[in-house]
Amino acid sequence: MSRAVLSRTGPPEPAANPHLFGHEGALARWCRAWCAGRLAHAWLLTGPKGVGKATLAHRLARLWLAGDPEHPAGGDPQAPIFRQVASGAHPDFHRLAPRHTGLVRGRRPELPVEEVRETLALLQQTGLAGHRRVCLIEDAETALNEEGENALLKLLEEPPPGLLFLLVVQRPGKLPPTIASRCVPLRLAPLGESALRRALSVLAPELEADPRREAVIAFAEGSPGRALAAVAEGWLETYEQLLAALAEGTLAARLEAAEILAGWAQKQGVAAASELLGLVLRRLARVLAERAPSVALAGDENERLSRIARRLDLESVTALWEKLDALAAGVETFNLDPFQAFLSLVQSLGEAVAPHPVRAGT
Repeated sequence: MSRAVLSRTGPPEPAANPHLFGHEGALARWCRAWCAGRLAHAWLLTGPKGVGKATLAHRLARLWLAGDPEHPAGGDPQAPIFRQVASGAHPDFHRLAPRHTGLVRGRRPELPVEEVRETLALLQQTGLAGHRRVCLIEDAETALNEEGENALLKLLEEPPPGLLFLLVVQRPGKLPPTIASRCVPLRLAPLGESALRRALSVLAPELEADPRREAVIAFAEGSPGRALAAVAEGWLETYEQLLAALAEGTLAARLEAAEILAGWAQKQGVAAASELLGLVLRRLARVLAERAPSVALAGDENERLSRIARRLDLESVTALWEKLDALAAGVETFNLDPFQAFLSLVQSLGEAVAPHPVRAGT
């Protein structure tokens, strides 16, 4: 896998990405509302991680600031407004995005209260007639604390003229209903296979000759971001290591699987480690339902999944999925050791074993 190229260059950041793949319909819907004089002051962009929500949000912001739904600034990196938004230099573009603090990426990303307070206070000021402004909030369902949510709600209820809100949300169910109800939803679906292939031909042309290209596309599940992460961050390699350990089923192998997940949590975050184990469970469920994946993500994948499936039934996998869904929040809330938390789930993927030894230092 040619990981070095993507690790070094990577795809464009959403603010500087001129490309739009597969979401032309969502863009057209937004533009039609504008041209018809029915453009809402707040929009909620939802959809799976990595499909291009933030990229589309920045394009909408550029068009609004330009005052024309067909302005070249939408997709021309040489346009002045494009460059200003990309560099964060546009005085009327306000972006609130959480950032990780400390050394542990599994912690909830934080958006400083002072930054939220200052930005929203600035936006409360009424501008001149025809003055356009944009407030783009990424990961809005987790980034804002109660104070920030209340301040945002006040602005959504009584927005100053010319102010456009764009909220990018991964899990809309976690956004307070009072905020969600005041936004027009704009859901972005996973890309179809042809659109995904077009995206990768532009964003990662080196994948054309990669022997694992089809596995990357299968792993992506319609998300260009997932496809690029598979290459740049080693998701497929780690998945193969985890699957091999789980298929072996011995106590030593389960300890190894928990170590793999704990190490991935340290590297990519607890949510990412949960997603990695969730990938095993999803593909295991397909084997149990006699619909084995047609494209393997790892060597001997179906054979290894079948070995795990002989120890479980579909109901057990569903129960594990429900536990996994709450694991990331539990690790953070109760400051649990990720190794111990993941081991408790890994144990359920095989026959009962003797109590595991506690690692030194935990």
